[in-house]
Amino acid sequence: MSSKDQSNSDELRRLRKEVARLQQLIAINQRLHSCLDVDKVLETIIDVATRSLEAERSTLYVIDEAKGEMCSHIAQGEDVGEIRLKIGEGIAGHVAKTGETVRIPDAHSDTRFNPNIDVETGFRTRSMLCMPLELSDGKRVGVLQVLNKRQGVFTEEDMDQLRALAVQAALSLQNARYTARLSALSKQNELLVEMLEQRLRDLQDRKMVSMKHLARGIAHEVNNELAKVKGGAESLPEDIDELRTMAKALLDGDEVDTEELLYLLDEGIRLSVDGILEGTSGIGEIVRRIRNFVRLDQESVQFADLNNDVEMVVKICSTDIEDADVKVEMKLGKLPDVECRPREINILLRELLWNAIYYASDGKAREERRLVLVTTSAMDDGKYVTVSFLDNGPGIPQEAREHIFDLFYTTKPEGFGTGLGLSECYAIATRNGGTLFVEEPDPKRESEYSTKITLHLPVRVR
Repeated sequence: MSSKDQSNSDELRRLRKEVARLQQLIAINQRLHSCLDVDKVLETIIDVATRSLEAERSTLYVIDEAKGEMCSHIAQGEDVGEIRLKIGEGIAGHVAKTGETVRIPDAHSDTRFNPNIDVETGFRTRSMLCMPLELSDGKRVGVLQVLNKRQGVFTEEDMDQLRALAVQAALSLQNARYTARLSALSKQNELLVEMLEQRLRDLQDRKMVSMKHLARGIAHEVNNELAKVKGGAESLPEDIDELRTMAKALLDGDEVDTEELLYLLDEGIRLSVDGILEGTSGIGEIVRRIRNFVRLDQESVQFADLNNDVEMVVKICSTDIEDADVKVEMKLGKLPDVECRPREINILLRELLWNAIYYASDGKAREERRLVLVTTSAMDDGKYVTVSFLDNGPGIPQEAREHIFDLFYTTKPEGFGTGLGLSECYAIATRNGGTLFVEEPDPKRESEYSTKITLHLPVRVR
């Protein structure tokens, strides 16, 4: 064979080898984009690196920056378990630290080489090609190490081929991290959805409890007024029958009890009618208060008298106050009308009052004093108003104060609590331009109380 023919034959072998290498890279790239199992892709890359570079085995290390070490993610060899190295330890650790590629013909003659792994596994490392795995931004995520070229030592061509494989391996690790992150986010989202769904169910239940409390209070008041109507309605026919009997007796010329007749004319019938009128008037007043409380026709921002709203809330919660045996005192200062969403503020005030009633009676014997104080005041030359709810319950632990307005947070036992909860109260306050906070009761004027929650609202919504 002539030298020219030999040269052509060598070039043909080189080209065939290059084509095979490119085909391997294309196959790896296709698998990278089609396979969801990143470890299988990395195993393929390691296998190709070992075979194409005609080596005995390869190892892929993943860097853990938080721990300052790296561990073998994929390692060939039945005798090889998990390998952990500090960044900078051994040749692979050196590559991880510096980012340089290391190609050595005799590992044991290199001072950077760590022979301990050979001692543990019984494997004899001779030649080595070690290369960092870097992302497009230059961040090192791992190290690809190929050991023992079967014939000769690793060449520049081997380095070029391993560099192409290292790029694919780095992309696989990046995809693995993205996949893990997306999986974690997906689980977090699923948990959040479950929590929100449970929260919606809880809110529905709590709204039902809230409506039951409200309906119970309304029914109690209406029944009181109906009792007056019923009493008047029952006694009025009796009074009229008695008056009719007396009138008939007078017409027949019989004697009648003059005092009884005068009582019926002056007081008896009038008392019965007054009872009916008072009861119907009372029911009308209840309807008016409820209408003002819920403000069914007043959803937009408008001016409201918070003192009047506080009085209405206390009146509506009178049944709860009576059942809890709590003494509620109001100290209402002179306030300007406040620009707000009245319906929302009324709901907030009701929730804060219920909260104070609950804690004022929590765990107390009937003979113990149960106190709630509601105060209002104007501040900063009338630019702001405050409404405070105080109770003499157990108080709020210091560690709970920073979470008291957090979503899903409660200090009440399961099954207790009504209405919206303090997190939603805080949201209502902020939506109306104000805030809600816990403060210490004044030691001189409010020494009887342990807890004070204050609503702070601007008079004008900006």
